[in-house]
Amino acid sequence: MAKITPRRRLALDNPEEVYSLAQRLLAPLKPYAKWLVLAGVVIAVGLGAWGINAKLQERREDKAVAALALVTPKADLKAPDVAAAQALEKFINENTGTRAAREAQLTRANLLYRLKQYGEAAKAYESLLDGRDPGWDTLVNESISYCYEGMGNFKKAAAVLKPVVEQSSGPLQKEVMRRLAMLYEQAKEPKEAAVLWRKLLDQPPDAAMVPYLQEKLAAAEAGSTK
Repeated sequence: MAKITPRRRLALDNPEEVYSLAQRLLAPLKPYAKWLVLAGVVIAVGLGAWGINAKLQERREDKAVAALALVTPKADLKAPDVAAAQALEKFINENTGTRAAREAQLTRANLLYRLKQYGEAAKAYESLLDGRDPGWDTLVNESISYCYEGMGNFKKAAAVLKPVVEQSSGPLQKEVMRRLAMLYEQAKEPKEAAVLWRKLLDQPPDAAMVPYLQEKLAAAEAGSTK
């Protein structure tokens, strides 16, 4: 910090000298004064608008949560109902952009799958993909693959599930690989299935699973030579 000398202290004690000093310091900015004031006004208005929008969004989120609480009990996945799916769709349209609407999208997708409306369920799950969270997208894509499997489109189901294998690890990856291999079998692509059964055998499998995996691999390899 600069030391305040007696001379500088005297200058600061004199209002006229302080005013003169301020004028000299501000002189280079004088030509831009109008723009500086305008910039200040724009920033102030922008901050005010942001604050108002944030408050309105917060209120909208609270209202959406309260409204969802009235709709959710009707969406019983154990006893799926078409009317419940329609009520959720209406809620989503009326509360687009809220966290509650996103939660309702997932509930509706699960409900449509339970209703065996696999095409609509696939679209509902696809609307939940955002590319921001790889882990979330992996789980959603797995659900989408179940929808295509339900429609009997095993090739499409396998194509959707394949990236999930690459993005998962541990026991989950083994389970997804097993399911993907079975999808390839159903899609009449035994060569692709054989690759996965072999990978599962090459990993340290449960001893009880070895005969099953060997049988699956042998069948897939036999099918791929036909």
